[in-house]
Order: sequence, then structure tokens, then C-alpha cells
Amino acid sequence: MIKESKKKSKKKTIANILMEYTRTVAISFGCALVFTILLSFHARSEMIKNLYINADEQQKMDEKVAKQIVMQSDLTKNLRVKKYAICLQVGNLYYTAQDYENAEFAYKLAIEKAKTGVYTPYLKLVEVYADQEKFDDAQRLLKSVKDIQNKKLIKFKTRAYIVLGDKYYSIGKFLSAAKCYEKSKFYYDKFSKKDAKVDDSIITRVTNAYIEAANVMVKNGYNSEAVRFLKKAEKYSPDNFEIKYKLAIIYSDLDPMKSVVYFEPLLEEKPQFIDYGVYGKALMKAANIADLEGKSTLAKYYRYKIHSIDIFVGQKVVYKNDIEIILDSFIVKKLWFKYKLRAKYKFKNVSNNDIKHLSADFVLLHKDKDRVLETVTKTFADKKAPLYSNGGETPDVEIIFGKNIFTKKELEQYVIDIYLYKDERYKTLAGTMRVPLKSIYSSK
Repeated sequence: MIKESKKKSKKKTIANILMEYTRTVAISFGCALVFTILLSFHARSEMIKNLYINADEQQKMDEKVAKQIVMQSDLTKNLRVKKYAICLQVGNLYYTAQDYENAEFAYKLAIEKAKTGVYTPYLKLVEVYADQEKFDDAQRLLKSVKDIQNKKLIKFKTRAYIVLGDKYYSIGKFLSAAKCYEKSKFYYDKFSKKDAKVDDSIITRVTNAYIEAANVMVKNGYNSEAVRFLKKAEKYSPDNFEIKYKLAIIYSDLDPMKSVVYFEPLLEEKPQFIDYGVYGKALMKAANIADLEGKSTLAKYYRYKIHSIDIFVGQKVVYKNDIEIILDSFIVKKLWFKYKLRAKYKFKNVSNNDIKHLSADFVLLHKDKDRVLETVTKTFADKKAPLYSNGGETPDVEIIFGKNIFTKKELEQYVIDIYLYKDERYKTLAGTMRVPLKSIYSSK
């Protein structure tokens, strides 16, 4: 009996050992799995952080390295006897280090040694001149290169005039910039096959330069000159809303009837961006002029238009200044390995009219506004509960975004655009807000 009990206890001991072993393996496997998941989240976090190393930081690093290299030795020594490729690379190094004098020297040697039809050192030298604002030297260099039917030359001059135009634009010489961009387009148009993106880029540059030149003229009281520049811009971008609107505003004083011609289609396209006060005055002036010219039917049309637009605006349009946006709270709550965004807003009607319908789109997007992450829509006024004029206020409007955000660095890259509208076709950007940094560390 005693022997049998000993055998049984021995058997139980082996079973217990096996159980303990199995449990240990299971626990180890579970810990390893959890650890692997944590590592994967960490790896994702690091990957996201690395994505935000921008071009400026990379340029600073390149500049620092280049300066260290050129300080260690004089790379221009015996450069005259070196080959083209070495002269070009030395020029690039000095240019990156912002040593423009030595960069110019190296690029000029590269030009002397370059084969016929090689224009890279010419473009580099133009960039050196542009950075130093030596525009006359750059123009002389470009004129020294004779125009021939050569694809490489056309490409060189297209890019070179863009470089000069960009520099002129950056220092506020918008008319000179526009002329350079036009020359760039002149050469680019010689290509038989065009890239739509490049073509659009040049056109956008010309357009913006003339718009800015017009803005300068308006500030100085030269409205007729402003119209001339805007008309040039309009030839390049005939459907550009900004150009047409600026012309409508300027013509409201110079020629009210022309102002109405520009205003009319704009009201149908983007009424939320139209200053109805200016449009209304232009219509009234145009009506008075029509009366003086004996065009009573046209005068009646203009006055009817004032009344019909007033009704349309009241029913369909929200202006940015009609609503005051109040941020009550903004909380970023960390849940496990991700952050969640939650905000509370109030909206106050500061206009003179009751608003019987009002909705908003809360759009979470990257700060460069190149991609939308999420949109949350809320309606907070209707016929049963209007937002009354002169101070009517909504209760708290809570917004919760579902977007998963894994790092604080990532979170700092986002903004929230708030679009208000009575009619979904006419949305008004009423506010843009970055995520308040303090809220990221909130424990609420």
C-alpha cells in the first residue's frame, strides 16, 4: 500500500512539472508577443517621426558638411588644369556652402571646359548670380548664349528665367518677375511635347506675379495701372476667380457697368467670397448711369438685381464675419498607444439677420493642406431653433475625430479648418486652428 501511494505521488509530481513547463512557455510566448507588438508600435512611431524631416533641415545639414569641407582645403588651387566634371563639382560644393565668389569662379571654368550643347554650368552660374541679386550679370550671361533649335538649350533658358523670376518675386519685384516668367514660357512653348504640370506651373507664376504687381499699384493709388496688370494676368488665367474679383472691385469706382459684368458670374460661382456691399453700390451707380444715358430698362434691371441678391444672400450665404467661433475646450486624450482629438465649440451670430439654418464641416488636415484626414459635419441651427441675430449663441457643439494618431510630433502637423454654410454648395472657410500644444499633454 505504501509503495502504491508513493508511485501515485510520483506520477502527480511529473504531471505538475509538465503543467508548470507548459504554463511557463505560454507566459513567455505571451510576453514575447506583447513585446513584439510594442516594438512594432515604436518602429511605426520612429518611421512617422522620420517622415517629418523636411527639406530645409536636409539643406542645413548639406550646407554644414560643405562648409566643413571647403574650410579644410582650398579647392580652387590648380582648378584651371582640372577637367570639366571636377570644376562643376567644386562649384556645386562652394555653392552649397554659400561661398558664391568661389562658386562663380569654378562654374566659369566649367563653362570654358564644357562641350558644345552642355548648359548645366550656365544654369548653375545663373543661380549664383540670382542668389546675389546680380541680375544684370545673369541677363548678360543668358544673352551670350545664342538661341538655336536645341532641346537642351530650350530647357536651360526655360529653367534659368524661372530661377530669375523666383528671385525677383521673393524680393518684391513682381513686374520684373512676371517678365522673366513670360520669357520662360516663350522658350517652353518651343517644345513640341509639353508637360501639363510644368506648363501650369509657369502660367501660375506669371499670373501671381501680375496679381502682386497690381496689388502694389492699388496700394499706391494707381488703379488704372492695376487694371492693366490684372488684364495681363487674365489672359494667362481667364477663369481665375481672384483676378476677376479684383477687377470687379477696382471697376466699381472706375467703370461701375464693367464692375457689374465681372461681379455677376462671380456671385453665381462663389457668393460667399463676394463683398455684397461693394457689389450693391456698383449696381446702384450702374443704374444711375443707365438712367442718365436714357436706358431705363437697364436701370430697372440693375435695381431689381439689388433686391434679388439681397434675398439670395439672406437665404444661402454665410459670410466669415457673420459668425464668431468660440473654442470652449480642446482635449487630446491618449488611449493606449494613440491620441484622440475632442473639441467643444460655440457659435455666435454677430450679424443683423436671424440664421434659420447653419451647418459646419470640421476638417482635420495636414498643416500644408495637401491632404484631408477626416471630416466631421454638424448642424446646429434650423427653422425650429434658429440662431438669432446680434448675439444668438449655440449650446456646446462637441466634435470627436476618429483619426488614429500615434505620436505627438504627428499631431503637431495637423490643423482643423471650419467651414460654415446655409447651403452645402456655398461653404465659407470661417476659421483655421492648429492643435493647441498644451492640450497634447492633457490627462483629461
